[in-house]
Amino acid sequence: MFKVIRLKFLTTNIINSQRSLGWLSLALWLWTIDVLFLSGVSWSQESISLPKKESLTPSQPRTTELSPPTFTPEAPPPPNSSPPKLDKSNAQQLNTYRLDVGDGVSINIPLFPEFSTVATIDPEGQIIMPILGRISLSGLSLAEAEQKIIYELSNRYLQVEPEVFVALTVPRPAQISILGEIVRPGFYSFVSGSPLNVALSAAGGSTKDADLRSVIIRRSLVDGTVIERAIDLYTPLINSQALPDVRLQGGDTIIVSKLEIGADRDYDRSIVAKTTLPQQTINIRVVAPVSGGGKALRNISLPNGSSFLDVIATLPPGDGILIKSKEVALMRFDREQGKVTTQIINPQSALDGDLAQDVDLQDEDVIVVSRTFIGRVFNAFNVLTRPIRDIFSFQRFFDFLFD
Repeated sequence: MFKVIRLKFLTTNIINSQRSLGWLSLALWLWTIDVLFLSGVSWSQESISLPKKESLTPSQPRTTELSPPTFTPEAPPPPNSSPPKLDKSNAQQLNTYRLDVGDGVSINIPLFPEFSTVATIDPEGQIIMPILGRISLSGLSLAEAEQKIIYELSNRYLQVEPEVFVALTVPRPAQISILGEIVRPGFYSFVSGSPLNVALSAAGGSTKDADLRSVIIRRSLVDGTVIERAIDLYTPLINSQALPDVRLQGGDTIIVSKLEIGADRDYDRSIVAKTTLPQQTINIRVVAPVSGGGKALRNISLPNGSSFLDVIATLPPGDGILIKSKEVALMRFDREQGKVTTQIINPQSALDGDLAQDVDLQDEDVIVVSRTFIGRVFNAFNVLTRPIRDIFSFQRFFDFLFD
């Protein structure tokens, strides 16, 4: 009873001092008193402890399992949903054109022309179709784009599946990177669908150390899947066959593999050098004496695949110093060995038909004429404190010695 009297006394004081609260406040307090009385709550001062939140540690993350969404005609998949994952091992996907930003497309729906349109895929990978609104086509093939539009129309506006035709009207520019054993590696812009050999030629062709049996094309799809395929360009060249039909797309990476030591036993570099795939021209330097006791350092540009006799044919008719010499030195920086190699050639024997003397030339070879100059080069090699370890040092050596 003491608890009840005390509560009523407090209630009376509160009501008297807060009459302005009105009957609503009075009813609220009386209801509170009844609840407290019935529940037996004491008004003595007690500490109330609230339940603590469950502490999460990095090793015990809170996980919530979500059920996979169910798509229905009333709840179709979102317009910007990604296409399904593709098989990474399916190299034939390289010949499947996939739409992306900048592509122009024509969408024709014969029975429902109000949905037909011509559009360009915007930076978000979407186009705007009449009535249907925005729809994402980025990463889809033309056939997949048709199926997506059919699905959206038949589930949102039409009672039957319409016939849809999607055509590529303006292909986007293809930004492609070319790496490996290529003369000018870097980024290049082509028309989407360009063949592989056009890209290699634009980058200056392959180097002499390239292995055309393994030219790798790598492509990343919109869902993160990577497709990679090794193309053999060497076998078709040897067998007079057509090159593999591979069409390039934006974002492709071309990697020209290096011909490993020991793997060139059945690889004919001389035949490859005469084709359109490798570097088309080579630079040969000739160091020869001139009248009056001087010297000349000449740069001669020749087609790739040229030999020593081609150098003789390129020199001016009145310059017979190379023919008259009994021996010349062919000096070359061997990248595989990392050093300079020298081969002595007899020009007269080469002119007489000795194939062993008609040596195939490579880019940046140096031909030194006369024993005097040959001895000068060897003496300079002997006084070097550090050996020549790259092609640039090899070039600078002759510039310093004879320029």
